[in-house]
Amino acid sequence: MIVENYNIIFDLDGTLVHSVPDMHYAIVKTLSKYNLNPISETKLQTFVGQGMLSLSKRVVDYCGGNESLYELVYKDYRQNYSEQPYKYSSLMAGVKETLEFFYKKNVPMGICTNKRQFVTERLIDQMNLKKYFSVVIGARDNVPLKPKPDMLILAMQQFKSIKKSYLMVGDTLNDVNAAKAANIKSAVIAGGYTDININELGANYTLENMRDITTLFKIN
Repeated sequence: MIVENYNIIFDLDGTLVHSVPDMHYAIVKTLSKYNLNPISETKLQTFVGQGMLSLSKRVVDYCGGNESLYELVYKDYRQNYSEQPYKYSSLMAGVKETLEFFYKKNVPMGICTNKRQFVTERLIDQMNLKKYFSVVIGARDNVPLKPKPDMLILAMQQFKSIKKSYLMVGDTLNDVNAAKAANIKSAVIAGGYTDININELGANYTLENMRDITTLFKIN
């Protein structure tokens, strides 16, 4: 049982938000521009989690391009997605109820995602999630992405909370390894953007649904 002195840090894509539909919409426009082969949402989802540059490179390779297109596709895809990060996206199962539960119980919450900072802020604002999070850390210059611990450490430094322990909630090995590197506990939620069985990710807690997080906490 987790005691009540924990702050919660959530991953975004595949944990809080099913964002692949908007990513797919943006990448389809880019692929068409550079006459590359199409990619399905299902396949694109397997490329999510390492940041936009990594995703772009993997898409180029998969869709018949070569490394000369990496930077072009990355910049075009980034522009397309930045203009419209929330049209087809939706909340993952149980997210709204869980966030509301912890919000009403005054449990501090934050976000740590490899998605770029301003796109993250725009997305959570458009999805009416802004009020729940006191800390939002997205990709920015000179801060290594997860699974490096730097983003999590930066997030922890920004919590204005008397609670000194943290739980990282995510859906992939990146989230678990980042938590381990930052020396905090982790929980993974089934149904996210990993093709690995969540019981094999090495998290402290494996949960079938976001709502199950509330059972870990001892809150009056």
